[in-house]
Amino acid sequence: MTKLNQLHQPIKKKEIELSPGGLIVLVSFSVCFIILLLITILVVVNHNTSFDEFIFSKLQDMTSLSLTKLLLFITFFGTFNFLLPAYLVLIIYYLFKRKKFLYLPILFIGLSSTAALYSLKYLFKRPRPLDPLLHSVNGFSFPSGHSFSGFTFFGILIYIVWQSKIKKIWKWILSVLLFIFAFSIGLSRIYLHVHFASDVLAGFCLSVIWLTISFWILQAVNKNRNG
Repeated sequence: MTKLNQLHQPIKKKEIELSPGGLIVLVSFSVCFIILLLITILVVVNHNTSFDEFIFSKLQDMTSLSLTKLLLFITFFGTFNFLLPAYLVLIIYYLFKRKKFLYLPILFIGLSSTAALYSLKYLFKRPRPLDPLLHSVNGFSFPSGHSFSGFTFFGILIYIVWQSKIKKIWKWILSVLLFIFAFSIGLSRIYLHVHFASDVLAGFCLSVIWLTISFWILQAVNKNRNG
């Protein structure tokens, strides 16, 4: 009788539990998606440049030869000349360590993010600022390639840090330092007048969105294979 009663009891739905880390990712993804959408509509499509002009005016007072040299050095870490060898080093390293769960995501994200970046650039075709502090830069402005690619690469490094076995305090310290450096790359593009602030902010938001989607897809694929 007990077993029969148990069979007729309503089946309880599994409660969806979200870890603090998962909640942070979800909120970050949502906020970045909304900001990217607003920038695309208000700034790029409707040509509202008040935000970009405000940021340029604030940075103008900071311009100096020493700061320009420093930011020219920092901006190099968002270039193809740095990122391609850096990606190859990471992929080869984890390939030889036979950690497929790391070198495949790095390869996938590196290739897919490049395709996404140039697709958006050619879709919107936003002109660059007219008064750069360095030589004339080719290509379109939105979103910032240095910012998107730099944030994406250093985002991968932050992911690797959290997958490591080092103490949690060092994970936080390294993550903050990597984030600040990636942020500096984006800031350098605005300071050098090769991108608008909205381009850089869009690049950061797109990076968060792309990394979230990429790691979600790859984790889902791994679960299906292991399941």
